[in-house]
Amino acid sequence: MTERSPSLSAEQGGPAVLASALLRGVLAAGLGLGSIAVLVMVLWISSPASDSGPGEAVHTAAGLWLLAHGAELIRTDTLTGAPAPVGVVPLLLAAMPVWLVHRAVRDALEPDEGGWAPSPGAAFALVTGGYLLAGAPVALYARGASLSAEPLSLLFPSLLVVAGAAAAGVWTAAGRPVGPPPSWAPVRLHEAMARSRFVRRVEAAGRSAAAGVMVLLGGGALVVAVALVWHADPVQ
Repeated sequence: MTERSPSLSAEQGGPAVLASALLRGVLAAGLGLGSIAVLVMVLWISSPASDSGPGEAVHTAAGLWLLAHGAELIRTDTLTGAPAPVGVVPLLLAAMPVWLVHRAVRDALEPDEGGWAPSPGAAFALVTGGYLLAGAPVALYARGASLSAEPLSLLFPSLLVVAGAAAAGVWTAAGRPVGPPPSWAPVRLHEAMARSRFVRRVEAAGRSAAAGVMVLLGGGALVVAVALVWHADPVQ
């Protein structure tokens, strides 16, 4: 009996890797939805005078999860009785699903040593497909609730948000390369892009921008936490 070659074993493990990429997308959606659901349930339990039951709290969590992807929610339970749109997406709420999709695609393209990795296109399609596969029942479940999503907003910008986060994960797994400019770009731009100093400056600027965004998000979370503690009595 001869031992199997590493290439043959890797090819046989290809379907399992592809299924794992699809599962990563499903898990990313589940983690994001579960985190928001836990937060909503904690607020519902701690509320001293809640007029709704646990089912309405779960519907609210589903609506907020869709809102985090840019979907426009329609609130039917208003004082005037007329439906009102909810289209403002909190940055902290949107950061979690974007990061989860980004990480799922990046991890799918970075297998263990000696393992088989899917192509960037396959990882993008499978993770995005798994994420949308898990998100479709959530959108159906949120229909008819006090916070329901506008159907067109589920395609744009929600689908674009998921695809953009997945594309960013592919770019990160590839080492964040800065490709050549298009042919119609000025000659000076081509010369500048060819210089390693320019590339390093772009990468440093990108890291600084990412750090600045994280600081702003963290500062916003700290301000919200301090405000809730400071005004605990009115909130309760």
